[in-house]
Amino acid sequence: PAPGGSSVIWVAKDARLFEKHGLDVAPVLIPSSVRTLQAILAGESAIAESAGPAFTSARLAGGDVVAIVGSVNILTYYFVTLPGFKRAEDLKGKIGANQSPGTIADFALRIALRKLGLDPARDVSLRSMGVLYDRIAAMQKGLVQFTVVTEAEKPIVDKLGYPVLVDLISLRIPFPQRGIYTTGKLIKEQPETVRRYTRAYVEAIHYFKTHKEETIRIMSKYSRVQDRQVLEHTQSWFPQNMPDAPYPPLEGYQTVLQEIASTNPKAAAMNAKDLVDARFVKELEDSGFIAGLYKNR
Repeated sequence: PAPGGSSVIWVAKDARLFEKHGLDVAPVLIPSSVRTLQAILAGESAIAESAGPAFTSARLAGGDVVAIVGSVNILTYYFVTLPGFKRAEDLKGKIGANQSPGTIADFALRIALRKLGLDPARDVSLRSMGVLYDRIAAMQKGLVQFTVVTEAEKPIVDKLGYPVLVDLISLRIPFPQRGIYTTGKLIKEQPETVRRYTRAYVEAIHYFKTHKEETIRIMSKYSRVQDRQVLEHTQSWFPQNMPDAPYPPLEGYQTVLQEIASTNPKAAAMNAKDLVDARFVKELEDSGFIAGLYKNR
């Protein structure tokens, strides 16, 4: 995995914050937001991190899943190409490295292409290449000419000399890029488990923001990235875009619903408020727990 938003879970584990709040949590990597939602629905994972498009699609299909936390609430991707591509017209007929349909990378890639005035279905060819580093490797081998990368991978593509054609981050598009999800059944039957998890996760965000060296060590351990520049860049960038009180972003889910509505009419009739349960973050804010974490900032 790439260092980045998922690091909050790694921090909560290694800094023993889950244990502090009475939970025994085993982080398991599932390299796809779609498969992560499938694990939640199958009961294989009680609570998990995923992304808005996969979650919303699962809800539209009748899945019992609920958003309880939103840790990164804008679309944090760059559209990058091999050197020599300077205009949208240069990309017509070319091949892009995509992740699987319904993933956040797929969503970001299609939005970026439309921002360039290109039709993802007709003007280019998209091929599923796996996770972020797989897509970069495919570009290095010349198998594809463009892809999307997150902020965490930006220093890597900069070193490779790959230009950014669309900076989606600068557009600040409201979007549930990183969120925590569970089932309505778990919330009903074990609300204290969800409450404890949310408390540990919120405290881990604070730890991520305030313990630089420890966080860099944890990110390196789990991602196996050794490049200090990449790790420092990730640790300094993400805190600026992770709210202290990480409410699930209603406006971001509305963005996803509008996008999905072009192919699924059910999305047009769904209210974004029905997708989230913000009570657990609200309890932490109302009780002063979050303010207490940051009182010496």
